[in-house]
Amino acid sequence: LRLAKWDDSAADWALKFDALVAEKILSGDDEALVNYLSLGDEARLSIPTPEHYLPLLYALGLREKDEPVTFFNEGVSLSSISMRSVRFGG
Repeated sequence: LRLAKWDDSAADWALKFDALVAEKILSGDDEALVNYLSLGDEARLSIPTPEHYLPLLYALGLREKDEPVTFFNEGVSLSSISMRSVRFGG
């Protein structure tokens, strides 16, 4: 929130990290998502504290092998807050 802007713009680093997270979820690269600090500056800017990110890891742990993945509520608000939501299963 410290980097939030009160308009509808999206920071390039936030968009880049949001796309990277989506790619890692779709490819099943959970290890990269667990080790998110190794994903670069975009990760460190996007996740200054982990409490809003960690629930994603719990959800990934519940995913069944080969379970379909869909995203809803995509987008970045206030320049740095990803609204991406993920659904596993049919």
